[in-house]
Amino acid sequence: MSNKPPLTLQELAGQNLLRNEALAIITLENLPTIFLPLLLKQAYDGNHFKVLRTIVSSWPFPRLPLGALKKRTPYLETQLQVVLEEIDKLLIQEVRPRHFMLSVLDLRSVGQSYSDVWPRSMDDWLPKTTQEDPCCSKTLMTYPLKVVVNLHLKDRGQSRLFSYLVQWSDRRKGLLQLYCKELQIWSPFHQNYRRLSQKVNLEYVETLGLHSSCSSSFLRYFAPYLRQMRNLRKFVLSNIREENVISPEKRRRIITRFTLQILKLESLKMLHLDAVCFLEGYLDQLLGSVKTSLDDLAVTHYNLSVSEWNHLSEFPCVSQLQKLSLENVRLTDLSPEPLRVLLVKAEPTLVALDLEDCHLKDVQLYAILPALSRCSKLTNFSFYGNQISRSAMKDLLHHTARLIHLKLELYPVPQDSYDYSGTPHMQRMQQHCDELMNLLKTIREPGRVFFGTDRCDQCSNRYIYNKTVMCDCRRSYY
Repeated sequence: MSNKPPLTLQELAGQNLLRNEALAIITLENLPTIFLPLLLKQAYDGNHFKVLRTIVSSWPFPRLPLGALKKRTPYLETQLQVVLEEIDKLLIQEVRPRHFMLSVLDLRSVGQSYSDVWPRSMDDWLPKTTQEDPCCSKTLMTYPLKVVVNLHLKDRGQSRLFSYLVQWSDRRKGLLQLYCKELQIWSPFHQNYRRLSQKVNLEYVETLGLHSSCSSSFLRYFAPYLRQMRNLRKFVLSNIREENVISPEKRRRIITRFTLQILKLESLKMLHLDAVCFLEGYLDQLLGSVKTSLDDLAVTHYNLSVSEWNHLSEFPCVSQLQKLSLENVRLTDLSPEPLRVLLVKAEPTLVALDLEDCHLKDVQLYAILPALSRCSKLTNFSFYGNQISRSAMKDLLHHTARLIHLKLELYPVPQDSYDYSGTPHMQRMQQHCDELMNLLKTIREPGRVFFGTDRCDQCSNRYIYNKTVMCDCRRSYY
């Protein structure tokens, strides 16, 4: 039996109308505009190209959320090309159809639906290009047409779409302008970024991600483009590798040039550094270049030096954090004091704390417990992968009793639940986890609470008590 909801009367009417394309095209002239967004979607999904062209040619709304319609395929599918070709014809017409109002062509597939045809908050980041008609007090749409896209330069499909848009912009100079809110780069050597900066107004980029294929040399090459991203709010660096042969002096120069551009990011609120081995030893310099107060800081899968760790809590940018992630940063041999100071600073604002796989021990937990218990706005707390005893776990639950807003709590299975070889003992684990859960229920009403083992040495999977299945590597000990 299908779980799909039954079709609405409007959907059934649209399906019936599209069975006869000639009749549908004639009917469109008198069809109330409120029915057009859904009919456009049905024509798009059903490959009714003539109807699709007709609807687009007289689109009576300021937005066309084409990204919500286009299929998730790696190439420019025929329907998308049909729509873009029809809009291109309209751009070069001196007199456009009377009802045509299009000012924003949105190619983003996330965060919108086919019915988002009126300007709303999702367009606030775009420049205003409307003007008032003094005679009739109506808003007139001015050109160039804004073409909005999120670019993920990783596979051939995204690269092909980007190339198409650049060529389109070249052909219709002054008639359309490309805007990119999110730019994610995986393949740095397959793109001409000078051309990207010429065709896409980088001032409006709000999210930038540089990922695994981007080398340290690419950071040096890309650094000048950062200064154009005055509205950048989220910056992600992940798996930035270091070339096999690079001198310490060259490395220092590259990082210095890169961090000088960070100084100019006046809107930065989120900084995520994941497995960025090239920056190891220079985290102080990077965070010291951030002049804004960050809401979200993630330093993950990173080998922190003692110096970097000791200075982490001193930078002004970490004084008002809402989210802090130190996942997979091994803190076993580091002082808990910088973490305690961070929590004290973030106490009024912190809502999410991720200390997963930090390998903290009882003594470090006790050092941060008083500060942790005062983070009254905390809603998400991830503490998997820490080496905590059953006794310390009980104290942790008592200290978090006042955190009434906690909705998701991820705790490690107590170390007492493992045998001498580090393998979870199922009977002891069940006894300990049930005991801790019952204790928590006597203190407050828990939200979503889970207990997880350390990661398996062979497959890296984590067993979640009463939630997942033990991996095959450990099943013989079940």
